[in-house]
Amino acid sequence: MNIVIDGFPLMFVKTGIGLYIHNIVKELVRLAPENNYYLYDALTKERLYTIVKVDRRLSALERFSRISSVQFPYMTAARAALFLSSLTPGRSRLSLHNADVFWGTNCRGIYKPHMTTVVTIHDMSHEYFPQAVHSDVLSYIKRYMTEAASNAHTLIAVSENTKMDIIKFLNVDPSRIKVIHEGVSDEFRLINDPALLDTIRDRYNLPDKFVLALGTIQPRKNIPRLLKAFASLCDKPSFKHWLVISGAYGWKNKDVYSSIAKLGITDRVRFTGYVKDKDLPGIYNLADVFAYPSLYEGFGLPVLEAMACGVPVVTSNVSSIPEVTGNCALLVNPTEVDDIAIAIETILSDSNLRQSITTQALQHARKFTWQRCASETLATLHGD
Repeated sequence: MNIVIDGFPLMFVKTGIGLYIHNIVKELVRLAPENNYYLYDALTKERLYTIVKVDRRLSALERFSRISSVQFPYMTAARAALFLSSLTPGRSRLSLHNADVFWGTNCRGIYKPHMTTVVTIHDMSHEYFPQAVHSDVLSYIKRYMTEAASNAHTLIAVSENTKMDIIKFLNVDPSRIKVIHEGVSDEFRLINDPALLDTIRDRYNLPDKFVLALGTIQPRKNIPRLLKAFASLCDKPSFKHWLVISGAYGWKNKDVYSSIAKLGITDRVRFTGYVKDKDLPGIYNLADVFAYPSLYEGFGLPVLEAMACGVPVVTSNVSSIPEVTGNCALLVNPTEVDDIAIAIETILSDSNLRQSITTQALQHARKFTWQRCASETLATLHGD
């Protein structure tokens, strides 16, 4: 079977959707080596239908790692073509006329009469927070989601909550939607290597005691309320923790920085910027609490990663997050600053609660694997 995969999200800094593709395709190549897998070169214009084969005999893992490590702030069509050309010298080409399946990894599909099209929709956050999305991006998302709702053979939703939102906003027959939960990589685990942890602490200049927040800095991540909650805790003499915020800089983030100064916590907040994949498990392990009061998530992978690393989690009681966490985190109303502050303080002050939540979370996280996710995705691509 010739399976064509939209590789567009792999061409930028690897965040949620890039990780999703990266991890599933690694498993697809391993689970079903009899298939031919191709990356769709999305940025040299759709009409060219340029497909780049992922040659499993020449280490698909290395090729995908190289793709997903690209960190250009903006990828032009010419730059994309040059990069893909250097990635696979002597590459083979495939016309979409010879493709059996097109997998749209992030809402966008290509539709041909002879070809099955499966499209993943990660969330419908733009419907709830359109003001948090650039107008050009909003138009792009709405266009492709509308096309997918009408033309895709199957839609993959990454959570039951996302499935319900697809039905609500796109009026899709539920029978056309397959829910496939994301997974957490084996790298996210308890680390009992003090030297490694000390190296990561030094690399990112991390304080001894800190609350960790992670995610692209944008309005939906609710960082301003977290800062207010943290500031209220800093007013207490017994509270000695810092707040470490890790993640790329996103859309409309200026209020985050100005509010830190207004709250008087400049000397207690540290930004690491984008964290390399290999260092992220260590940062989770070093944290005393992981705070993730997001206003909306299609899945909420960082919550699961933190749980797998044994750090207690404070997160939101909205959207898909309770579905992902089960009963293994403290859930709060993300619009209530006091709720966030109380939950963080409770985790830090109650060692029995902290131990209980951590133990349950470690067991719960093991249920979510990329192998299972890839196996279910493969079955969907086959039409099962």
